[in-house]
Amino acid sequence: MASPLLPLLRRLLHCLLIGLLICGASTAAASDSEAIELPESLRTHDDGRRPIADLYRSYLFLLDQGWELDVVARSQPAGTDQALPIIALHTPREGEAVWILSGIHGEETAGPNAIAEAIEAIAALGRHRPVVLLPLNNPHGYARNWRYLNTPTYSAEIDGQSVGDSSHLLLDSARPGSARAPAPSSAEAGALTAYVLKLAERYPPGWSIDLHEDDLIGEGYVYSQGTLGADDPLAARAVRVLQDHGIPIKLGGETRFGEPIQGGIIGPVTDSSIDELMSAGAVVMDGKERAGPGARTVLVFETPAAAIALPRRVAAHAALLQMLADELGGEP
Repeated sequence: MASPLLPLLRRLLHCLLIGLLICGASTAAASDSEAIELPESLRTHDDGRRPIADLYRSYLFLLDQGWELDVVARSQPAGTDQALPIIALHTPREGEAVWILSGIHGEETAGPNAIAEAIEAIAALGRHRPVVLLPLNNPHGYARNWRYLNTPTYSAEIDGQSVGDSSHLLLDSARPGSARAPAPSSAEAGALTAYVLKLAERYPPGWSIDLHEDDLIGEGYVYSQGTLGADDPLAARAVRVLQDHGIPIKLGGETRFGEPIQGGIIGPVTDSSIDELMSAGAVVMDGKERAGPGARTVLVFETPAAAIALPRRVAAHAALLQMLADELGGEP
């Protein structure tokens, strides 16, 4: 029988970590020697999104459920004077896992907020199978409303530094056995992708979802990057959930990048993203080719943002998370 002191000890640790995040003190994380720190002077872009301290507080609820915390990196892009933690939480149970990612682009706020809203559903999923949660991968971007580490908006002229850029690990089709780039595009991208590959050894991704938005589209769609491709039934289920929650979906034609859409779904694309990394059967590390995560389901949700109020977008993304918990919540 479990000791009755364990829930109390977990709650005390939870409260301690919340205090450290908000007050700016530092300590070692549960499984990482780096300090968790959130300066008091940090302010969040005021457009209705949750304050960044509130997000961290919500995510740390999972510690009460026995989850473990890693600090993946401390992000401090050029022009900032504060380092913010990129965190991951995962169940103690290892094995084929559900991976949930969000906040790659800082101005896409529905995902990180929806994870906070749906944290109990995520906790429930974690009671049935292994789960890895990377809820806020670009904390400075979220706080400042900047898309990338180096520029606030998307531009065809500026090479935006995405925290999810995986080009230094993904195979170059024109140069067999070589990566597309010689080095990570940023320290954050290097740390995040290295963490994903390392943790995937203990938590191999069977399913990966990544919550995104797009100000430049009027209708959403779902990328299905995994080995099941556009025929993934979970992708079709996601399209219906978004439609049921008032998100217009582009059912045919092409994306603004010229990718064909069928039934609201785009099959695997080459975009050097962390989602392509999740689905990759092979990667390049230290100049050598090795097996990649090879997830069979890798879904990237792109929902329109400009004409839809944030609460409605958050509700739609939270519904996607609830659907995921319902669909995958049975015993493995």
